[in-house]
Order: sequence, then structure tokens, then C-alpha cells
Amino acid sequence: MSYCTTLHSDRSLGTRNPRWLCRSIELGRILRLTLSETRIQCIPPNSISAMDLEKTECRYLICAGSDKKITIYDTWKLARDESSQGGLPKIATIGSKTRQKKYMHKSTMSSIQWYPHDTGIFVTSAFDGTIKIWDTNRLRPAETLEINCVIHNHHLSPISTQHSLIAAASADHIRLADIRSSATSHTLKGHRDTVLCVKWSPKDEYVLASGSEDNRVLLWDVRQAKAVLHNLDQHNGDTTASSAAVIFFRIVGTAHTGSVNSILFSEDGRYLLTFATDQRLHLWNTDTGKNTLVNYGRIDNPSKHRYLGMTLYKGGATSSIAFVPSGRQINMLDFYTGAHLRRLAGHFSDVRCCEYNPYRQELYSAGQTSNVLIWSPAEPDSEATVPSNGQNLAPTASSLLLDNWSDSD
Repeated sequence: MSYCTTLHSDRSLGTRNPRWLCRSIELGRILRLTLSETRIQCIPPNSISAMDLEKTECRYLICAGSDKKITIYDTWKLARDESSQGGLPKIATIGSKTRQKKYMHKSTMSSIQWYPHDTGIFVTSAFDGTIKIWDTNRLRPAETLEINCVIHNHHLSPISTQHSLIAAASADHIRLADIRSSATSHTLKGHRDTVLCVKWSPKDEYVLASGSEDNRVLLWDVRQAKAVLHNLDQHNGDTTASSAAVIFFRIVGTAHTGSVNSILFSEDGRYLLTFATDQRLHLWNTDTGKNTLVNYGRIDNPSKHRYLGMTLYKGGATSSIAFVPSGRQINMLDFYTGAHLRRLAGHFSDVRCCEYNPYRQELYSAGQTSNVLIWSPAEPDSEATVPSNGQNLAPTASSLLLDNWSDSD
């Protein structure tokens, strides 16, 4: 009996609940991701510096180009015609017309994000030290916030109901800007070097995580005067270390031995995945601040002074998958166990960011070339033959699904 027949048989007998069946099929499709012929192409030699998929409908993909232009694509409409050049149809392009250039950033955008609750607003930040809040309908900024310091990354809370703060990772500290007042509310000081990444917790709207070139990862509660909740220590305060280098890093209280340029929360916010230029990934318990010591192996991270965008397939407590850019490839890793599932290869330059679309079970990835690649699930019968751009590093999809799911889910 085939695996799909077994799934449907279990469902009809009532031994598996609907949620289990749905996620099992979805996970099987994700494990068959392969490079699609459809792609997004910018005008060479321009590249994508940042992108984001809105979470309201999981439909509109917004991209910030190195030419300071912003383009919005519709991922639901894949009709190929001459205007789309075999790629996703454009909804709008900001900055291509002369009258729009006065609204654009003066330097390359470092980060772009949809407002979590409304596609009528999106936010951009750039190395020119400004944050722009855009009106999607008018295609122009509604407000410009002056930070007066290089901004490497910003983030808005996905669950916030009591505040509308934008956390900005700047060259010295973390700046919190309030959308409502259009001003910087206060500054979080604790890092000793450039802050490269920030991320609000999906569990507590007042908890913020940050990574820096000082090799540290800090958890903050922005309501408290002493805002630092945890200074994450990769050795968990181990006093028995004998190596002089290990002792040094333990005393300093560092999360890595290299610059931390990417962080990613789990779906429930209880765990935090961090990535640094020491080529290591660490998984942390956000309640205790302890390193879980999960071994992800060595993962190449050549982006020393730049934010790197990881993304997550939210498969619950047993089958969440982290998509981690690594040089010209993207590693698919089990979020909680560190198991290597797949390696997606198709870029000709280092990958800067990636976004997962749960509606279409697709992955979008952008590098330093002029293309955004689209990874779509292959047909089920192609599972036995792995395509040249995707390398299997784990057992087959069916065995993973059988091992990872339980009746109690």
C-alpha cells in the first residue's frame, strides 16, 4: 500500500486528525521543492537588497532593489505574458518615474517589510539613516523618520496591539521609532558594536531580540528601565572550560565567536535560532536564555557586515523547517533537531534573503544577481529522482512524515 493511500486510510478510520493529514501533505510538498521556470527578473546589473511577503493573504511580494526602486509582485497570478517576461506580474514599481525619485531613499535599502495587519502600509529603511512609512495606495511615503545613523535592519511586531514601534538596528544601538508619533521614542543600549539584526517575539509583543558584530545576542523587554532580559551565552555559564579562548568568550558572555547577522524565532516564540560568521547556528530557549546545544553542523556564512534573511516553514513543534542562506545555496534544516533535509542550489551569487509562501508552498530567494528564484514543489513521482538543483541530505519524505508526526498533535 502506498504512503498516500495509508494517509487517506488512516483519516477515514479516524486514527489521524485533519490537521495531521493537511500538514503531512504540505511537508511532503516542501521536501520536493525544485527550481521553477518562473522567476522575477530585475534590470541587470541591479539586484534585490531586501524583500518581504505580506502575511495577511500571503499574496503580495515586495522587493527593494539596489537601484533604490521598489517593486510589488502578485504571487497568485502566474499568467506568463510578454510584459511579465515569464515571471510574476508586477503590481507597481516605485522610483521608475522622474516625479517619484524625490520620494526614494538616497542610498541602498537594507530592509523592507509590510505592515503586519494591513497591506496598505509598508516600511523601508536604508543606509542613509532614514525609515520611510509608505502608503501603498498612493505609492509615496506618508512619513519619513530621521535616525541619522546607518540602519542595517528593522522589524515591526507581528502581534502588537499596544504599541506601534519599529525596532531599527543601527551602527551603534537599537533605535525604537513610533509610527503613531512619527518620532524616535528611545534607544536600547547594550551592544558594544554595530547591531546587524533585530526581531520582535511572536509570543510577547514587548520582547525583542538583537544580534551584533560584538558576537552577542540580547533579549530585551522594552518596558523595563533595565531592558536586557538575557545576554545569551553559548557555554551556558560553564565554569569548567579549560581552553583559554573558550574561557574568554564565556566571560564576555557571547552567543557566537563571530558577528551575528541573522535571527529567527520559532512559531510559538519559545525558541530563537541565531546565525553568525563563525559558520554556526545556535538554538536558544527564550524563557531561560539557555543554549539547547543542538548541532546543526558547519554552515557557510560569508555575509560579514550585512543582514542575512532566514525564513521558517511553521510546521508546529515537530516539523518546522528553517531555510538558511549559505553562500550560493539555501539549506533546509529541521528547526528543532538540526537535521539537514535538502540543499537548494541555483544561484550564481551569494543569497541575501528568502521568503516562504505557506499559501502556495513556494520559496522565494534573492541573491546579488538580478533574479529572484522561485522554488516550487515537484510532482510526487519525481521524489525518487532528485533534480540537479536540489540535493537530498535526509531520508525520503514519507519516512520523515511517519517519524515526525504523532496522533496527539
